[in-house]
Amino acid sequence: MSTQTALIPIFPLPVCIMVGGITELRIFEARYVRLVSEASSGHGFVISHYESNMPYTSSEYGTLVDIIDFKTLDNGLLCITVKGRAMVSLSLITQDDDGLHRAQVAEIDHWSQHIEKIYDEALAQPLQNLINHHDELKRNFSQGDYKNLAWVCARYVELLPLSSSKKQQLMFSQNLQQCQQFIKTLMKGE
Repeated sequence: MSTQTALIPIFPLPVCIMVGGITELRIFEARYVRLVSEASSGHGFVISHYESNMPYTSSEYGTLVDIIDFKTLDNGLLCITVKGRAMVSLSLITQDDDGLHRAQVAEIDHWSQHIEKIYDEALAQPLQNLINHHDELKRNFSQGDYKNLAWVCARYVELLPLSSSKKQQLMFSQNLQQCQQFIKTLMKGE
């Protein structure tokens, strides 16, 4: 586990992304355009869970992401595609004059980063079917690691229509086996 001493930009959002996850973000505020410029140097930035009752509206955990693609949309907005690199804890959160948040980040040992070569057909097959039938998901996860239980469970947490608090619980309070059991129970409708 490593700690980065430089303060890394934070983007508090109601978005769930874990290691290996991919999502698009539309950038329109000047502070986040600056975040993209800084993150493009290779340090990335952190997507933290937006929490209105927390200082700087950020949870104390997040996902360090890398920008893997970008484009300008027809309406002139910048659209970036990011991929989760590591789960991190945040400390020493600060705010720049323009409102951009920064924090010191430390990688945490997280189940989504592990390679668990376990094939759970009851979970892997429906996920593969879902991804194969949605163009954006197919584009993002064309090389899905369906024999890695951690990868499969992380994609379910990102994609299932769960409350933000439940996603946060699955991401940071539970281990892989608990997450796997929750998803299986949900799929059975129990």
